[in-house]
Amino acid sequence: MTDNPMAPLRAQIDDLDDQIIRLLAARYALLAEVVKVKAAHQIPHHVPARVAQVLERNEATAVAAGLPQGLVRNIYSLIIDAAHE
Repeated sequence: MTDNPMAPLRAQIDDLDDQIIRLLAARYALLAEVVKVKAAHQIPHHVPARVAQVLERNEATAVAAGLPQGLVRNIYSLIIDAAHE
């Protein structure tokens, strides 16, 4: 029987995916507090300038880390859209 040469790489990818999911869960856990603070201070639910700031900051960080232009902007657009549902 031959070992699968992809198994170690797939295990590493699975571990990274698990980390990403834990970080997303931590980010989403903050949303309840964000909603409370926004309500207490009459801050609108959706603040387009803040969304643009988040997208631009994370895109720049991603590009500096060597990720393709647009990848993280697309991912964060999905994350932010889901948070506003």
